Amino acid sequence: MSPQDHLRLTREELHNLVWAKPMTEVAKDFQISDRAMAKICARKQVPVPPRGHWAKKSAGKDVPKPSLPEFVTKAPKEQKAEAKPQQQPPKNPKVGGVFEERNQKIRKSLKEFRNVLSEAVDYTARIESWNCDYSFGLNYSYNPLRRDNDVSFLYESPLSEYRDLVLKGAILEPRRLKERKFEARFTRRPHLNQKTVEEDLHRYEEAPPQFIGGFYNQGKCIMAYVPIPEDAFALVLRNAMANKIKFMTLRGEKLRYGQGHIYGYSLQEEHNEEQP
Repeated sequence: MSPQDHLRLTREELHNLVWAKPMTEVAKDFQISDRAMAKICARKQVPVPPRGHWAKKSAGKDVPKPSLPEFVTKAPKEQKAEAKPQQQPPKNPKVGGVFEERNQKIRKSLKEFRNVLSEAVDYTARIESWNCDYSFGLNYSYNPLRRDNDVSFLYESPLSEYRDLVLKGAILEPRRLKERKFEARFTRRPHLNQKTVEEDLHRYEEAPPQFIGGFYNQGKCIMAYVPIPEDAFALVLRNAMANKIKFMTLRGEKLRYGQGHIYGYSLQEEHNEEQP
């Protein structure tokens, strides 16, 4: 699929896609980020799977797909301004109650966050080769007239660039997957630089991230798809060129139905069996 194909999707087609496979896979098909795909769904009022949906589905649980709601056209600003005085002002909640409710929500999120990490499994791979996939060209979605749109970053540049670092090798651990072929694909993510992450820390207080990537059992090969911060890409690439990346360790879910979430990864020149 080409990057502009998502513009031709109907609401029904988009609804079927995001409920058929994870958002990261759908976004990769259209060569855009999962965050961009989520914004497109929001703009078209297409519901997306909630947190934990794919984990439940992988565990064999029945997770129903909701029907596509009717598109609701937003009222003009003038109508909203006229309707506002007619609405009754909301009651002011007690300040102490609001803070305690928020704290309880944060405690619950942290408990779920730590439970998931405590059940993680380590996967270690021996890296044998590497290469870079690169593409550069005109952005067929370019449209400067849509800069005020909620997905304007898709249209703001007439050029598009994709740069992926690919490491290949074989699984060493766990034993049941030993010597299975392994491939890890790293995609640059500009928003993961240290400055942006620190600015967005408040957004994670009530909803910590659930995973950073995913891996899939494709025949005789385990494929891993992970993001890499923009400012770390050059450093990792230099080490790959110098043949200093010889092992990769991923921490994630146990493979269920051939797939699982990834919570973290590390690259090493030497493998220490006593440490993940």
